[in-house]
Amino acid sequence: MEVKKGNVYMTPIESIYEIEAAVIDLQKYLCYKNRGVSKYAQTKYEQWVNRFFRENEKLVKLEERFSCLQDLDYFLRLMDDTVEQYYLDVEE
Repeated sequence: MEVKKGNVYMTPIESIYEIEAAVIDLQKYLCYKNRGVSKYAQTKYEQWVNRFFRENEKLVKLEERFSCLQDLDYFLRLMDDTVEQYYLDVEE
């Protein structure tokens, strides 16, 4: 399975790594003192979470989405676990 982004196809693992990098970059802005900056970062963060759940719906439970929206560290761990699951699926 590949994810199409524009004219480029990415594997699910590549897509997760892209999401993870973007979320790590956003991390410093989520608690920014400027309310406009932190609100914009939160909106972008929600978009990344939504993309992750949309692209990996067969491996993650939708119920986990709320926890991911509330806890960035939880989301990062879930992405790592999902990548690991993809690798395990390939080995089987």
